[in-house]
Amino acid sequence: MNHLIDWYSNGFWIATFAMVLWHFVKEHEGWSKLVQFFLVIGITIYAISFSFISLQAGSKLVLLSKDLIILGFISLLFQALRNYKRVYWLSIILLYACSRLFISSWQKGFLSNPIQIGQSENEWELFVELNESGDASILHTIVEKYQLKIEPSFNLVSKDQTTLDNFLSIEIPQQQESKLMDIKSELSLLRSVEWLEDNEMVTVDPIIPVEQPAKNGFKAMTNDPHAGFQWPIELLGWNQLTQLYNNGKLKPVKKAKLFILDTGIDGGHEDLKSSYVSIERRNEIDEKGHGTHVAGIAAAVTNNKLGISSVIPANDFISITSIKVLGSFGAGTQRDIINGILKAADEGAAVINMSLGGRSLDSRQKAYNDAVAYAQAKGAIVVVAAGNDNTDARGFAPANVEGVITVSAIDESLNKASYSNTVTHIKNKIAAPGSNIYSSIPRNQYASFNGTSMAAPFVSGLIACMKSLHPNMSTTEAYTILTSTGSQSNSPEATGPIIHAGRAIEKTLQSFSTNLK
Repeated sequence: MNHLIDWYSNGFWIATFAMVLWHFVKEHEGWSKLVQFFLVIGITIYAISFSFISLQAGSKLVLLSKDLIILGFISLLFQALRNYKRVYWLSIILLYACSRLFISSWQKGFLSNPIQIGQSENEWELFVELNESGDASILHTIVEKYQLKIEPSFNLVSKDQTTLDNFLSIEIPQQQESKLMDIKSELSLLRSVEWLEDNEMVTVDPIIPVEQPAKNGFKAMTNDPHAGFQWPIELLGWNQLTQLYNNGKLKPVKKAKLFILDTGIDGGHEDLKSSYVSIERRNEIDEKGHGTHVAGIAAAVTNNKLGISSVIPANDFISITSIKVLGSFGAGTQRDIINGILKAADEGAAVINMSLGGRSLDSRQKAYNDAVAYAQAKGAIVVVAAGNDNTDARGFAPANVEGVITVSAIDESLNKASYSNTVTHIKNKIAAPGSNIYSSIPRNQYASFNGTSMAAPFVSGLIACMKSLHPNMSTTEAYTILTSTGSQSNSPEATGPIIHAGRAIEKTLQSFSTNLK
């Protein structure tokens, strides 16, 4: 990796200085051809090394944009200076000094430190769970041998309800990363080590802009001006639920707290702010827009004469809260997600939505499983997206975690969406619309996106509404109601049943009749 970074930086500067010199010699044919030759060499070295550098596509795009801005600025500067020979050559000397002393170091540091380009909040590669009799001192020999860093993995209030407080995170210095397998092997041989797993990268399901504008004309029994763009309203029976509310048959027992673990939420959005509850200012910064879109699907304020509607008929049913577990490029780590789950549970979440995930190398997700169990013990129901790779969701976390409700996506023809993972082998599987979903994005805007990320919040919002009617509802009870009242897709084994909000709420009222007038 370091050699690639060196080649990348050297190629960039060969091309840059060739371009700078070309401005001065372009009218001299012989010198101009020589300089052009070095320009081609520099660009070739830059392009090849850049293509092999291991970065996510979004991060590469950012880095490429920054390089082009630097190159464009330098080109314009020296084009302006070409008639001032002494200043021109002095500027070349200064540029060379800056490239060696500052800019090259900045470029290399930019590549070497993922947090600067939004890949990850940290670099802690491993989780180690110690048994009850163990403590961090037993890792001393291995820590010293490989210059490792260790610290407690998770922050939680009720430590007596879980063994997650026995987990330690391990950071491996870059020069030792090639010895990862040796480190894992030596750790696994320690008697006090109960469990060892990778702190895997997690991303939001790709936001796929819809090429065609959202269709208008869908009927909604609300005054929200953009509700006509929301085709799931009719399929999911929102009007049936709205009718129950308008007839006075729907009254919440307790406001349910819906937590969105994502890229943040624009809590000041016109269609979210009256139901949004802040626990930390950083959670309201949503540079990617993914979390705000998810929040609107789940719980946009209905009948406020603004934007869109949601399955939530009024503000006294639920509140929305954001926990920012992913960076501005939509990436984070398993540790970030788990700490988000624990934080939401400790804050009294009734429902936790996670429209995120990634391929998992671990056959068993113990840390995730323990975190979900902790949340469930505190009364939360956890809903996650199945993933967008058109493959088996068993290989994706947290879609494959014990105790979660995993949501696949269907399209407007009731087929499994082409991108959606299948949930055939998932225990708690359900389906919801995921294609051409119109919802809120930051700065009081609205847009349509595709993805299982968009399907999951339909389920989260509905369950939150159900929990407002029956606060003690468990995951099993909620899932039973959703499946018994759902409808079939055209590929039911691959998707699970499609939720139906109207029938699910009626079933909830029948099951817990104290709310039925």
